[in-house]
Amino acid sequence: MSQNIKVTYVYHSCFVLEVDNNTLLFDPPGKGFLPKGAWNKIEKTVEGKELYVFISHGHADHYTPLIFELEPKKAYYVLSEDVISKDKGMNLSDGEDVKIGSVRVRTLKSNDEGLAYLIHLKGNTIYFGGDLAKWDWPEWCERKRRKHVEVFERTLEYLKKLKVDMAFSNMDKRLKSWAGPVDFINAVKPRFFVPIHTFGNEEWIDDLIKADIPKETSVFNYRKPWDSVVWNV
Repeated sequence: MSQNIKVTYVYHSCFVLEVDNNTLLFDPPGKGFLPKGAWNKIEKTVEGKELYVFISHGHADHYTPLIFELEPKKAYYVLSEDVISKDKGMNLSDGEDVKIGSVRVRTLKSNDEGLAYLIHLKGNTIYFGGDLAKWDWPEWCERKRRKHVEVFERTLEYLKKLKVDMAFSNMDKRLKSWAGPVDFINAVKPRFFVPIHTFGNEEWIDDLIKADIPKETSVFNYRKPWDSVVWNV
């Protein structure tokens, strides 16, 4: 049975995903990283919903303790080990496979901090990469650069064996590789791809749209905070 999934861009790596009565909130950052009024909008969006909050790691551009003050109908907090749960969430390490509410979650170790998540919801598989990306900063030594790239490449080898319906993964044009979105799409071939970690440089996505990627993959070409797209899956 087909269903609609609504994806809303908030800022940087923060997105809201809505399907039926389930609402997923990914990596809401601290207020210093959010556009004015964004937190109030997040509060209103999740109010009265069955909410799943996913925090990939505790960096301030991916996490705020204000998540524990939200007032949904019911809340599940899925957190990496470095985030203090305040007895309200489930701290996970890499390689775990758990059922949380209506979703099943498998964790993958990041090559930066924390985790990436594979989320099974309503028959769909959703990947959220957090800070797992093709980090190949030119100022790094070859050994460090190679180590990070190898983790990214192993992750793609794993994901390409699965049927990934929707993927959230990094795009950073400060890097020659753009942090790997083209590699990701060509290897994994998700039906839908959402670039994350843009630090508000939404115009970067124009170049990804023009890149050599499969036409079968739709890219969320958001232009500003609170842009949304509805995909039928």
